[in-house]
Amino acid sequence: MLKNIINFFLNARIDSDEVKQVQGTLDKRNHVALQAFSILAMVGFITASLTGLFSDINGISQKVIGYFTGFVLSCVIFLLNRFAVPKYPQILPTLLFAFEASLYATGMYLTFVCTPNQLTITLFAIFLAVPQFFAERPGRANLLTLVTVVVFIAVYLLTDLKPVEIRKQEFVDLGIFAALGIVLGSYVKKALLERYIFEHRVQQANSMDRKMQLQQWKSLADIYVSMVQADLNTDKYFLVRINKYIKDVLPDERLGFRKNLTDVMTATTAPEFLEGVLEFVDLSTLCTRLKNKRTITHEFLGVNFGWCRARFIAVRDSEEEELHRVIFVVENINEQKSREARLTTMAETDAMTGLYNRQAGTAKIKELLYDNRDGMLCLFDIDKFKSVNDTFGHQTGDEVIVATANALRKAFRDNDVLMRLGGDEFVVFALDVKTEEVGAKVIQRFFSNLDETRISGHEDYRISASLGATFARKNVMFETLYKEADDCTYESKKITGKSFTFHRG
Repeated sequence: MLKNIINFFLNARIDSDEVKQVQGTLDKRNHVALQAFSILAMVGFITASLTGLFSDINGISQKVIGYFTGFVLSCVIFLLNRFAVPKYPQILPTLLFAFEASLYATGMYLTFVCTPNQLTITLFAIFLAVPQFFAERPGRANLLTLVTVVVFIAVYLLTDLKPVEIRKQEFVDLGIFAALGIVLGSYVKKALLERYIFEHRVQQANSMDRKMQLQQWKSLADIYVSMVQADLNTDKYFLVRINKYIKDVLPDERLGFRKNLTDVMTATTAPEFLEGVLEFVDLSTLCTRLKNKRTITHEFLGVNFGWCRARFIAVRDSEEEELHRVIFVVENINEQKSREARLTTMAETDAMTGLYNRQAGTAKIKELLYDNRDGMLCLFDIDKFKSVNDTFGHQTGDEVIVATANALRKAFRDNDVLMRLGGDEFVVFALDVKTEEVGAKVIQRFFSNLDETRISGHEDYRISASLGATFARKNVMFETLYKEADDCTYESKKITGKSFTFHRG
C-alpha cells in the first residue's frame, strides 16, 4: 500500500517507458506552458510592484522589492525559454525547475523579509498552484514543494523573523495548502500524462474505428498485464499495453501475431503450465473454440507475474460475422488466488493444530485410496489425556495437543495426510509405506519426537500415545481401514507406555 502511494506521488503510477514515448509532446507542451506562466508571473509581479509604489494599500507597499525581484526572475526565465530552448531543448527541464524554484524563493522572501509580521499569503498560494503547472511525473515538483516546506518551518522555528503568536495559524495553513498542492498537482500531472500517452496510442491506430476501440480499452487496460488486438487473417497485431517483462522477450514484430504470441507465452509461463498455455494460444483452433462465444479463458502460473488468466475476446460487428479479429489479454489474478487459497485453508484446517480437520482429511485419504495409492493408515490418541486436563488444566491440555501435532509434522513428510479427528485423536496416512518394517521405523521416529517434546511448566511430563496401524489394499474402503486401525489402537492401550499394533487380519 505504502509503495503504491509513494509511486503515485513520484511517478503518478505511469510507466517510464510510456513517458519516454511521448516526451517530445510533453516538452512542446511544457515549453508553451512555461512561456504562458512566465508571462503571467511577469504581469502579476509588475502589477503588484506598481500598485505598491503608487498606493498605500496595506500589505502591498511593503512587498515592492519582493514583487520586483519575482518580476526580474520571471523575465530571465521567459527570455531563456523564448530564445535558448529552441536551440538547446535539453535545458528545458532545468528552466522548469528554475521557474518553480524562483516562485518559491520569491514567496519566501515576501514572507520573511518584506512582511514578517503578517500572515503568509503569496507563498501559500504558490504551494497550491506550482505543482499543477507542467506535464511531467510529479516527483520533482513534489520534492521541491516538500523542501520549501521544510525550509519554511526551519526558518520559522530557528529565527525570530515571524511572531510566535501566529505560528499555529501559519503551520495549519502551510499544511493545508502544501498538501492540497501536492495531491491536486499529482492528479493533474497523472491526468495529463495519461492523456498524452493515450493520444499517442490513438495516433498509432490511424483510423476512427481504432480510435473508438482504444478509448474503450483505456478504461480496461490498467487491470491487465498485457492487451493486444490482432487480425487473424493478416497475422498483424497492435500492442495496447505490455510490461517490461514481455517487452524484454518480445521477438521482432514483423514475425507476426502467431509466432510472437507463442514465443512470448513460452518465455513467460512456468514450465509445468506451458503445455496447457500453448494449447490455449493455438490460433489454428481458436475460431472453433470461440464459436458462439464472446470470450474464453485459461489460468496459468507466470514466471514473472504469478497467477495469471489469459483471455481471448472475439471482436465481431455482428453475430453472423466470421471471426477474424480478437483481443488477447493477460490479467494478474494473484490476489484472487490468494483469497481462494485462504478460504480453502480455513475450510480444511483444524484451527488449533493446523492439520487437516476431520472432513478435509477424510476426503484426501479417500481420494488417494480411490487412486489405489499405497500407504499406511495410523490412528492414535494421547494416553491419559483426560488426566492431563484434570491435573494441569485445559490450557496445558491444548498445549499437549499442539505439541503432538508438531511431532507429527517432524516425523512424517509433506505429502502425507495428517489429520486431527477431534479431541486428542489423530489419523495419519503415510503414502507409499507398504511394509511393517518401514512402518515401524516411521512410527518409532514419531515416538522419538514425542520423547523429545517438553511442555513449558511441566518438564517432567512425557507425552505418550497408543497407536494402531493398517495398510491400504486394492479397492479397500476408508471405513474398513479406520475400523482396523481403531481395533489395533484398542490393543495397544493394553500395553503400558508408547506402543503400536499392526493389523494382521
